[in-house]
Amino acid sequence: MINFEQDLNKEQLAVVQSGDGPCLVLAGAGSGKTRTITYRVAYLLEKGVPPEQILLVTFTNRAAHEMIERVQTLTNTDLPLPWSGTFHHIANKMLRQYATYLGYKNNFTVLDADDSQALIKICIKEFKTTDRFPSAKVVGSIISFARNSQTNIEETIEEKFSAWWHLSKTIGDVSSRYEQKKKESNVMDFDDLLINLALLLNIPGIQEKFSGQFKYILVDEYQDTNKLQANIIDKLAKIHRNILVVGDDAQSIYSFRAADVKNILNFEEKYPEAKTFRLETNYRSHQQILSLANDVISNNRYQYPKQLKAIKEKGVKPNLYPKNDQSDEAEFVVKKINELLEQGTAPHHIAVLFRAASHSQLLEMELAKVGILYDYRGGLRFFDRAHIKDVLSYLRILNNLSDTAAWLRVLLREEGIGPAAANKIIEAVQKLEKIENLKNIAQGLSNKIQTGFNNFLEIFETLLAAYIPENNPGDLIESIINSRYNDYLTTEYLDSEERKKDLEQMAIFANKHKNLSDFLAEASLQESFVKPTAINKNSTDLQKRLVLSTIHQAKGLEWEAVFIINIANDAFPNSRAVSEPNGLEEERRLLYVAITRAKKHLTLTYPMSTQRWGAVAGPSIFLSEINQELIEDHSILSYKSTVFNNNDDDIQYIPEDQPFKIKPGSFLRDLDDL
Repeated sequence: MINFEQDLNKEQLAVVQSGDGPCLVLAGAGSGKTRTITYRVAYLLEKGVPPEQILLVTFTNRAAHEMIERVQTLTNTDLPLPWSGTFHHIANKMLRQYATYLGYKNNFTVLDADDSQALIKICIKEFKTTDRFPSAKVVGSIISFARNSQTNIEETIEEKFSAWWHLSKTIGDVSSRYEQKKKESNVMDFDDLLINLALLLNIPGIQEKFSGQFKYILVDEYQDTNKLQANIIDKLAKIHRNILVVGDDAQSIYSFRAADVKNILNFEEKYPEAKTFRLETNYRSHQQILSLANDVISNNRYQYPKQLKAIKEKGVKPNLYPKNDQSDEAEFVVKKINELLEQGTAPHHIAVLFRAASHSQLLEMELAKVGILYDYRGGLRFFDRAHIKDVLSYLRILNNLSDTAAWLRVLLREEGIGPAAANKIIEAVQKLEKIENLKNIAQGLSNKIQTGFNNFLEIFETLLAAYIPENNPGDLIESIINSRYNDYLTTEYLDSEERKKDLEQMAIFANKHKNLSDFLAEASLQESFVKPTAINKNSTDLQKRLVLSTIHQAKGLEWEAVFIINIANDAFPNSRAVSEPNGLEEERRLLYVAITRAKKHLTLTYPMSTQRWGAVAGPSIFLSEINQELIEDHSILSYKSTVFNNNDDDIQYIPEDQPFKIKPGSFLRDLDDL
């Protein structure tokens, strides 16, 4: 028998023993929500509820497997939970039985992401009327968002993908054709699993069957559900209404995937008789960190107020460090990391978190210089990203016309040029005496290949026009950003704006070098250093690496020491996100998630000036909201910068070793801005 009273705190025990009927469990960060859910399932099994009458929905297969294992350990049995898993897993299982009701055969195929894009690409060819048309990946994302948010294509494009508003009708036609082709082929994509399950549950008899079967429904991470998923759960809970949803509105950070925080915020309106439980006892962080988190999220208007309480002893206050610029910030963070390592903190217990991948570049450079290994989460390391490799290849050709590898990369990116044509062009290039004679090569090419080569020339000639040997190499990167390559990024990638920011960061890095050759040599060394090696995750290799991660990828994880960098104006909150409805609140939730990853040490930093955002960066508006008593503000400014008082009168030069207190929101300017 399980001793629930001994194993659980009072908050958790209340959920486990009184979770009948509609229940909303507001589980704060680090409050043991997984433990609570698994004990609730074990409690139901002990009370004699058959496993097949319990529906447990999670957001990842890993979470489902972990919960099943915990339940089996608690109940000391190998009893399976046949209806546990992700939304897509549950949908697939139901549709395998009843797909014929929707015009499919039960042996339908589920398309993976590559298969889906290939089919969309065929559909695009039927309707494409302009050269500048979004890629199959972008079109697929538009279709997927529309379906998961339960909106039409036009509304979705207007709200989320406005760059393609002029093509709304054509993209709508592509979407319709895509649906038709899937039905004809007896295939479904991942979104179809949910769409078709919702349709299946509208059929008389089928909804009653499943709704009657599932006496108890438990949903994990409910704040991350979209409208479609919430609708499915409501239909399945119709008869018994024993629906227990667990989540934290303060950690709802996936609206870009169509997650709708309103699902959790409006749960009590949908189920007026619902009981609300709060898990506010935190087992992860000490109170000083939690007090800062509570203070930050208190500024959100739309939320369930919560106050996280720590069981750990007091620790040190979180620290705030303004730095002169992003290079200074990177050097400082590496210095602090080294101090932690010297004090005995293991590398894998340290994480540096950031709002966007473009924010990590200078830090990666600094880590490479001192030889500190790191594990990058939330995408590829800086010099492994496709657009970075593209731009470096253009620069390498400018520097060395015979660079075959660079030629292959830029040519094979162009439509109409395959490996054979690329090799033919490279052979002709290597016979040239002057780089200015590149145009002449096009004359000997077929029309199809010539079109692709001319597209390459449009970009390269822009670069060539900007090339003066004594100029900063960063100017060359800027010329590529402003060339036809910009159109390529927009049509090919959903996150084109973030990729442009990556390139702008590389331009800043390039400007620190005397000439193009020096920059390319340094970039080559950086690329070599960060090239991923095979990591045995069962070995101690990962324990030798600290973690660099976007905040989105850090959710659900924890570290002894956490650095949150670049909490600067126009960087965090992200300016694009702020322009969207309730975007500022989600950005604030992101900061809350980042803060609550830290167990012992929390350090916040921001640059006072940056080339990317103009002469003045300065602190994020989020920092100006913080109660100053909750944080140690170490505003130490270098003599490189100047401070203006409120009257903009006296300029004060601040020695590098002299502390100077400045509250977030003060104005700092470089001398060049005078």
